[in-house]
Amino acid sequence: MDKMIESYRPKIDKQCIRICLIVSIKVVVLDLHQFDDNRISKHIATVRESYELFRINFNFYPDRPSPKTTKDAVTFNLSPSKNHYLNGALFDLRTMLGWGISRLERMLRSEFVKNGDQIILHVHDPYLLGLAGKLSKRFGDAPIIYDRHEYFEAWKNRLGFSVAGMYEKWYGKYVTEVIFVSRNYHDLPGVFAGKPVTIIPNYPPGQFSNKEAVERKVRDLGPDSTIDSVYFGSLNLSFDRDIELQFRVLRSLMESDPRVRFTVAGRMYDPQVQSLVDSMISEFGERMRYLGEIPYQDVIRLTQSSHLGFLFMRSDSPVWSESRPSSPNKVFENLLSGTIPVVKANLDDRAVIEKCSLIFGKDSTFEEIRDQVLQLIGDRERMKRMMMECYETSLEFTWEWVAGRYIECYERVLKEE
Repeated sequence: MDKMIESYRPKIDKQCIRICLIVSIKVVVLDLHQFDDNRISKHIATVRESYELFRINFNFYPDRPSPKTTKDAVTFNLSPSKNHYLNGALFDLRTMLGWGISRLERMLRSEFVKNGDQIILHVHDPYLLGLAGKLSKRFGDAPIIYDRHEYFEAWKNRLGFSVAGMYEKWYGKYVTEVIFVSRNYHDLPGVFAGKPVTIIPNYPPGQFSNKEAVERKVRDLGPDSTIDSVYFGSLNLSFDRDIELQFRVLRSLMESDPRVRFTVAGRMYDPQVQSLVDSMISEFGERMRYLGEIPYQDVIRLTQSSHLGFLFMRSDSPVWSESRPSSPNKVFENLLSGTIPVVKANLDDRAVIEKCSLIFGKDSTFEEIRDQVLQLIGDRERMKRMMMECYETSLEFTWEWVAGRYIECYERVLKEE
């Protein structure tokens, strides 16, 4: 009789039970970036169309303004010292010891996660992978998506090792899937071997596309017009950007042609860069501007009104590698704005971009770069053609083409849970 009863008992799919018990699927974003960081802002805007989302942002910079806590985001200002590296190290030590984990869990359960909810932890910084691993265990082994913005294994310090890469080696085992920015990558560090990888380049949103503005900029470019040049990004002599060469080229351009202006913005990491800026301001007056760290909307606005956008990478840096091409968002923002990229880097999509850009390789010299830029700004008709080609090329490289991959990644991870 028992066997007969068993044979008529309906078979219930365990996966169905799990899904039915889930109230909703929610995403928790963990990051250390400036609050209006463009990639994270795009990620959040994309995901919010499909999932509830809560952002936990950590700030180690005592001089960085942070927004007020909102119903869907909180910033923890963790800057007991004036040194952001020391602040970060203290935070990581506390995380390893388990301090603060219960507080974060209580906050999430109070403000965002309800009984039965399934959460996805989305990490934008390697320094937070340990924290994500601990939180995952508090929330039923929640899947961890690691949004890897850079080749962190190449971020080597003066002692020859990568701190970010060290955190990846320690905690990468907790990661469920990796998101990466460059589609031409070859090998990720061994800790990620066998894990699924989704490629989401850091293209600008198509909403910033303004063909009429580009056409007007091209139309207004006359023989005697001012040439506005810009650089937005890290200001550090010891890392991956060749700030020294870039400033040397711009100084020479401004000495050779009084119509050239240069605007720089970004966090100042190096007193020597501040000296370079001060020296150029002293020499060129209002033709040289340093704006500090500015919101992304201002970056776009200033890029749209400029003619040349500079980005030089150090060819002697471990970050430069022929096998690790980069996909800098600044290049694509320049294209969308009808601003000619002047780049020294090993780029993704070079074959498509170089028709409307000045791209220099590892062995390019100061004289070669200076002379080619001078030739360009001396030929306004060529500049006009390239500016329009920039805009037309950019339509292949907007965020809307790749944004849906975030949702596909989440769906795949949840299906496999």
